[in-house]
Amino acid sequence: MILYHGSNVIVQEPQILENGFYKDFGYGFYCTILEKQAKRWALTKRRKHIVNFYEYSLDKSLNIKKFSEMTEEWL
Repeated sequence: MILYHGSNVIVQEPQILENGFYKDFGYGFYCTILEKQAKRWALTKRRKHIVNFYEYSLDKSLNIKKFSEMTEEWL
């Protein structure tokens, strides 16, 4: 699976920070499967506009909750 991250810098290796500044879903590293969405986010940044992309392989050791559509629970 390819994941995209819109930014103003190149991010070679994402780092997940668990404490600190909180956004909608907490402090984390936000990615999307939609390149267009990442491009739109990158354009909100000053100076450079960069879309980073990463290849992700499923890690069965993680607990994942997958939503097939945007529902109340998803929100």
